[in-house]
Amino acid sequence: MLQKKNLLGNTFRKIFSLKFFAICFFVINFLAQAGNSYQTALITYPENNKNWKQIYFQTQYDETISQWIPSYSQNNNWGESVVFHSYRWAKGNSCYKFMLNLLANVESRNKTMKRQIIKDDFVDSVAIWCADKNSAMPAQCEIVRVTSAYEGLVSIHYINKNPKYFLDYQKDMWLSIIRNIRIYYSYFRWDRVTGKETSVQLQ
Repeated sequence: MLQKKNLLGNTFRKIFSLKFFAICFFVINFLAQAGNSYQTALITYPENNKNWKQIYFQTQYDETISQWIPSYSQNNNWGESVVFHSYRWAKGNSCYKFMLNLLANVESRNKTMKRQIIKDDFVDSVAIWCADKNSAMPAQCEIVRVTSAYEGLVSIHYINKNPKYFLDYQKDMWLSIIRNIRIYYSYFRWDRVTGKETSVQLQ
């Protein structure tokens, strides 16, 4: 009878050990996935030009850059582009001051630059600038938005190399698109938002 009790006890210990191992495995896996958690930008492109392609993506140190152009454009000869740039090292910084630094960098390369501040907020700021062609850059206009995200700051740039057409016909539409971009944070790689939006990986 004593032997049967010991055998039964050993069986319970084995079952308990298996359950404990399974729980530990689940917790470790959960933490690993959380450690690999990621953020994306969700953008809805214009109805008359919905298909855009990514032509550049790079993650280095604490920064990620992703560039998109219309699907019909050539990679090395595009007329408009959207660029996403995440800065994890800039977490907690002022979006407005960060945006002013980006604008100052452009102005240092092209003195014809004219800018308009649309929104100057600590957690979300927007500006529009245009510049004539010079030796450093082609003639272009840009909408730039800097917004705070879970893992730092994200700058979003819509660039158009036809300033007159942009100002006459596209400015308001693209300003609305850029301002409505959402930064989405998820613990799991399979947890994605589906809909009309294009999901842009920022990590």
